[in-house]
Amino acid sequence: MKQILESNYTIPLGSELRVLLNSEHISYGEIHLALKAKGIFSGSNDKSITVPLLSATLLTPSGYSALIEASVDRDSKPKVKVSSLDLVDSASDWVTPLKQLFESEFNPFANIENVEVLDSPGVIVDGKNKVRIPFSIVRKDFSKDWTQRELRFDGEVAIERLGGNLKLDFSSTHSSKETEIVNRRMTAQITKTLKESGVTQNEKERRITFDSFTNIERVRFFKRLTGGHGRFIKKGSVSDMEINRDTSGPSLPDDPQISWMKHTVKRLKIDGEKLNDIFLISDEKYYDYYHVQRMDVTFGFASAANSGEFKASLFFSTPSRGDLAKNDAELTFEILKITHDHKVNSDAKRELSTEIGKQVRLLIETEFEKIVAERITDKTAA
Repeated sequence: MKQILESNYTIPLGSELRVLLNSEHISYGEIHLALKAKGIFSGSNDKSITVPLLSATLLTPSGYSALIEASVDRDSKPKVKVSSLDLVDSASDWVTPLKQLFESEFNPFANIENVEVLDSPGVIVDGKNKVRIPFSIVRKDFSKDWTQRELRFDGEVAIERLGGNLKLDFSSTHSSKETEIVNRRMTAQITKTLKESGVTQNEKERRITFDSFTNIERVRFFKRLTGGHGRFIKKGSVSDMEINRDTSGPSLPDDPQISWMKHTVKRLKIDGEKLNDIFLISDEKYYDYYHVQRMDVTFGFASAANSGEFKASLFFSTPSRGDLAKNDAELTFEILKITHDHKVNSDAKRELSTEIGKQVRLLIETEFEKIVAERITDKTAA
């Protein structure tokens, strides 16, 4: 990583600071924390409110550095999206067509500004039933946003067939928005290549998106994710949940419990310890009026030889902007922290990290399939 901007000497002010704060590189949560550190508390996390507040204050060098470092740290952490593709039959050769994936004119980096390809994507065959496509980039110039750095970001798309299943499992790991865009383009091209080869009939891989749920289903789904999975993932404890009021949905009822939100609240961050005491979460009659955006959960885990805890963040993510893009945002998970009850070596840590990722995927898929099954049952009953 090459640091070009020395934040101890060059700090943007006024309109220049507003450009940075309003950019996609700084989250609303990071602005909220910066205000909180200065003793300023806002009833809204919306940038239209918080950016003018923070811009009107004098950022210290340490405060500015903390803001930038938080953004870089958030960008750098690996985040995973899962999807799948149905195979035509058990004898389908899906590996061979992918070996020629980058021999065509396909360029997943086209029109992505300020990016230099450090390691080009290449197909790596890991045995009979798994393919990986890793790559890395350098993001070079953020002069408009005052974060002039050269930062490395990695990405990878992994495709695996488990057992005799007529299904390919995709795991797309990204860090920055740029690698998220590249992954989306690669999975689309992979699906197109496999369809043209007759391996699948699917036009698109099966993804879990924001629009895969109704508001009610989405809340149920997130709550059920805390229940754990099998013997490996124990019941989880929610630390934070973020919800948005659905301004395009049904009008809020006259119920005094919720009507006060009509003109005052768009986004809420709920402390996990108080989750069951919040009527919006505990009472299903309110589920139709808001969106769940993110949930952070701490799970216990136990394998044959190791045990401990891990903290996961589950949220919807898209590299695109706008209201329409929101509906196509994909469910994403990020492992924030892993702790072990006993000392383990580096190899065991890597194996456990991989297993945790697999088990979280199974948890997500299992609970989503339950939602779909309930939907079918309800339609049949009607």
